[in-house]
Amino acid sequence: MSLVRLVPKRDPDVVIDRLWLVFFTEGEREPWWAKLLPVGFRHVAACAWFADQERWVYFNPTRRGTVILLYRDEEFGGRFQQLLDTSSLVLRVASRHQRSSTPCGWWCTGAIKALLGTGGMAITPRGLARYLQDHGAEAVLPPCVAAGPVSSPLSAHGEPVQT
Repeated sequence: MSLVRLVPKRDPDVVIDRLWLVFFTEGEREPWWAKLLPVGFRHVAACAWFADQERWVYFNPTRRGTVILLYRDEEFGGRFQQLLDTSSLVLRVASRHQRSSTPCGWWCTGAIKALLGTGGMAITPRGLARYLQDHGAEAVLPPCVAAGPVSSPLSAHGEPVQT
């Protein structure tokens, strides 16, 4: 099995809209000022399914640098469950690419806003969650109030499961 799958070359100027899953969490190794943020909304990360490459892309802007991980579909299940278990909220967001300027800040919220191509004045993960929900994002995991694993309402590639 090859590491890279060759796909037809596409026009680099054409923006590909993606459906992203945005995870709001506590974060790891929080700085002292993170205690000023609401519990469960101290960090934000995202992932998306890239069908042409048959890979999940996980995007995690950390204080030490941005982490981008690629997973095959069969490899992502464990990581996905870990993200669901540790998230206070998961939003399904279509990338918009409607920004008029670079997002404010060099922290996780600004990086996720740049990734999604959204505007708004949010500077914290909680503010970003509110902005995204006000602009059509769909909550796929309600805020956790009970301990224990959460059953996922998502299919393997982030679409809602019909119940």
